[in-house]
Amino acid sequence: MDQWLKERKSEQFYRKAKSEKYRARSAYKLLELQKKFRLIRSGDIVVDLGAAPGSWSQVALQFVGANGKVIGVDIKPVLNLKVNYESVLGDIFKNSTLEKIKQTLPRAADVVIADAAPEFSGIRTKDIGIAMLLSFRSLEIAKEILKQGGYFVSKAFRGSDYEKFVSEVKKNFSIVKEVKPKASLRESAEIYIVGLKKN
Repeated sequence: MDQWLKERKSEQFYRKAKSEKYRARSAYKLLELQKKFRLIRSGDIVVDLGAAPGSWSQVALQFVGANGKVIGVDIKPVLNLKVNYESVLGDIFKNSTLEKIKQTLPRAADVVIADAAPEFSGIRTKDIGIAMLLSFRSLEIAKEILKQGGYFVSKAFRGSDYEKFVSEVKKNFSIVKEVKPKASLRESAEIYIVGLKKN
């Protein structure tokens, strides 16, 4: 994809997000995954790791309905979402943040979603390495808080630790899918790992 097409695709989803009142175009990645796998259902409790600016939480809130709940976790606050949204402020690498999540949960989570990404430095191998640490940590948290049979979605990046991460997800979930959503730029190393039915 040349630069012009890349920018046009990015702009297309950016404009769509703006017109449909999503906080970021990444909302369309989760919407596509939701359509494929029906991850989030009415009444579910969903934990959104790396929630800021809140677009994935917005999508999750659409599907959990009035009886469900979305808990967003980030080092930055995510404000002004629906009443059944709760924000947990903290670094997901800290055990104190995991304890805060557990205290906020009314019961085991049905779904854990993680679109967490680091502040990119521009050094590809370094950035992918840090991003994959976020993926591994998201999986560790999911193992702690998900109910048996629960669902997990995490951003990942193709790099030296990618296969190891997929292997770890497969150890904990009956079905594992690797998906490249349409809203993700083709030349990006970004891919989403979907774990269905936690063991």
